[in-house]
Amino acid sequence: MTDTPAGEGRGIHVSGTFTGNAQTGDNSTAEYVSHAGGAVGAVESAEIVQLREAVEALRARIRDLGPDELSAAEGTAAESALAEVEDALPSTDEAGQGRVRNAIFTVSGALASVASLGESLRALREAAAPWF
Repeated sequence: MTDTPAGEGRGIHVSGTFTGNAQTGDNSTAEYVSHAGGAVGAVESAEIVQLREAVEALRARIRDLGPDELSAAEGTAAESALAEVEDALPSTDEAGQGRVRNAIFTVSGALASVASLGESLRALREAAAPWF
């Protein structure tokens, strides 16, 4: 990838298959929203609701950070891991639980150096405790 000065044309060229998100632009942001369809009238357990709330709270804190506090690579890794947590819920099988555990490890590692996120990370790990 090459750096293009602000204001000049940017583009993404994909040859073959592409899965995921891509964006270009100066100081651009993206928001991932997942609206999982479940059984009508299905009620999620208190543990799942608590974990979803912790994920959203951490995501909001990440969005508030400046580039001097969190690198783009760390932010992208954390956002991907948080999306993985949401995608794995409300699965109760071993594979789903493993996905949640791996995503928690990934987001914790990506954000470990950001002191201002300590409380949010602690809340996320506590909410994910039933999956460990």
